[in-house]
Amino acid sequence: LKRPSPPRPLLVSYDFCGADHPGMASSAPAPALRRLAPLLLLLLLLAHRSSGVSKEAVEHVTCEVCEVAMEEASAYVRENSINDEDGLNDMIEGLCSVKKKEGRWVAKLDIFREDDDAQLTISRQPDLGLCKQECLVVQRACQAALKGKEEVLLSLLQGKKSSKEMKNKLCKKLCAKAVPKLGKWKDKLFEARDTKEVETEDMIEKMKAETGMGMKMYKREDLLSMSEGDMEVMAAKEAFSSERAAARMAAREEEM
Repeated sequence: LKRPSPPRPLLVSYDFCGADHPGMASSAPAPALRRLAPLLLLLLLLAHRSSGVSKEAVEHVTCEVCEVAMEEASAYVRENSINDEDGLNDMIEGLCSVKKKEGRWVAKLDIFREDDDAQLTISRQPDLGLCKQECLVVQRACQAALKGKEEVLLSLLQGKKSSKEMKNKLCKKLCAKAVPKLGKWKDKLFEARDTKEVETEDMIEKMKAETGMGMKMYKREDLLSMSEGDMEVMAAKEAFSSERAAARMAAREEEM
């Protein structure tokens, strides 16, 4: 059976100046739209603000996040036996990125507030969580803590300094700063990620490192929501990527 075509989106043109554009019909009377314009602009601004990360919230947790980052950096270097400068620089570069193994700790931190006047604080969870608003706050706090201090952190790691020494060097001044007043804060429930999904991501990353062939993981709900056309495009992209990776591998083998 042929699937019915989805309804075409309704395109609406608004002319806030009252004059119709050539070939485009106005969808509502110009005077009414002039009255609505300020309201629409306000809604757009509010939507933009709500999707951003609060600078005050970032400053509230920067001290604690900096200290956790030092612990994580020290542990990651030790557990993975990273000694060369390039390896250390790569680790530092990915330390605040939840998409990198060295930065996954970011998604384990939950932010909470005891009461409306209290400073935000963090608690470490046993599992990785979904990276939503609070995770983004932690990520920005980590970036703020390390900004301009990457060379210092590299030197400390090369010198085999303890996490306590690293905290004193990089976090002490941050922790001495007074935090700004924070308005209303809505605590978000910490949602743990599926461990199988994380394991699959690790497997894909390992295969990519070993073979140079990239793979992408799709969630079941994403696949179910795809149309036949979407699936064809996805399959074509995957096939092209695989062919390109295979060609690169063949070229390297010929050079050897």
